[in-house]
Amino acid sequence: MQTHPIRWHRLANIALAAWFITLSVMRLTVIWPDRAIDLRLYLRGTAEWLAGGDPWSVHFGTMYFSAAPPSLLPMVPFALLPEAIAVPLLTGLAIVASLWTLRKLGLPLWWMAWPPLVDNLWNGNPQIFLVPLLLGSAAWLAPIVKAYAVVPLIVQWRVRTLAITAVIGVVTFPLLPWPEFFQHMATTTTLLSEQSQGGMSAWIFPILVPFTIVALFVMGRQRASWWAVPALWPSTQWYYSLMAMPALTPLTAAILAAPVQGGPAVATMAAAFEIWYRRRRARDAAARPGDDQPAAATSDGRTVLEPSS
Repeated sequence: MQTHPIRWHRLANIALAAWFITLSVMRLTVIWPDRAIDLRLYLRGTAEWLAGGDPWSVHFGTMYFSAAPPSLLPMVPFALLPEAIAVPLLTGLAIVASLWTLRKLGLPLWWMAWPPLVDNLWNGNPQIFLVPLLLGSAAWLAPIVKAYAVVPLIVQWRVRTLAITAVIGVVTFPLLPWPEFFQHMATTTTLLSEQSQGGMSAWIFPILVPFTIVALFVMGRQRASWWAVPALWPSTQWYYSLMAMPALTPLTAAILAAPVQGGPAVATMAAAFEIWYRRRRARDAAARPGDDQPAAATSDGRTVLEPSS
């Protein structure tokens, strides 16, 4: 009688996809009435600024525009269009950018069902464009879209990209409504904390902060650059987890798929453990006698074969 081996890798992918889809459907049942709410806030905030008004006065109920002034700049071409055209246009661009990111990272198409990605696509927050920008040739634009996108650039020490962003910041500084922004800063900070219910990062449970910092050091600079924002940035929303996409593993993606406060910190520690474990296995393999090509652990936890002499 012929037997077929169990394909555990395929089963794991099916289980992970089912987990993604289940949580995404549950999330959509909650946020269904709020389609593109963040995107409309950005469009109307930018339109208000172009009309000479105060963008931070724009709100839908308790949801206020709260981005830094440079975030207005990329929205200008779209704010000049009718909202009925701008919203589907930017949504289409977000879908294309997300598909490009999956291809760039070598992830299968069903990762489009990853809940933080679905959440971001539905609410339309410009966060959706950060990882594609950071992975592409226009990384200098990412901190203009969202200020916290500067974090991976600083950790990776991409000096030329940071210099371009800084020049744009200096040139546009006189054009942007910085006085109004600073006037609203205290209120905006409070509103962000309230809207995120304290946020998703380690700061929701301060006891997690030192362990999260240690985990970031353990995993190495390259991976830590992607994990830093979801793990430690204050008042984060669920979709901030997208910043970790270039460094995700199936386990950490599964953790981040659930909208649990503190989840990104736990996922960061899990990622650090995975990397430590792989490095240990690589060292054990290198020490094992009889191996012609010992494996070596890279700084991000992957293993590669040493080049032959």
